[in-house]
Amino acid sequence: MLTRAEVVERYRDRTGLSTDDWPFCEVFGLFRLAVIAQQIHHRCHHRQTRNPAFRNLWAAVHLLDHRCRTTIRRTRGG
Repeated sequence: MLTRAEVVERYRDRTGLSTDDWPFCEVFGLFRLAVIAQQIHHRCHHRQTRNPAFRNLWAAVHLLDHRCRTTIRRTRGG
């Protein structure tokens, strides 16, 4: 399993792009996942889908929110 630093390094090496804005990309990706999880959970809550695996997606949304906030605080240095 690659570390986060190794993933960023491979991305930079293979694309030739700067990774100065990596925290933004990370938070944006986490936010997108949170939105998808929230939409699925909403449909499950309103009985628009019946898959029991979706019942606890609210926990994933909270975890992703926490990861976004942690990444933002780390980036700001506080």
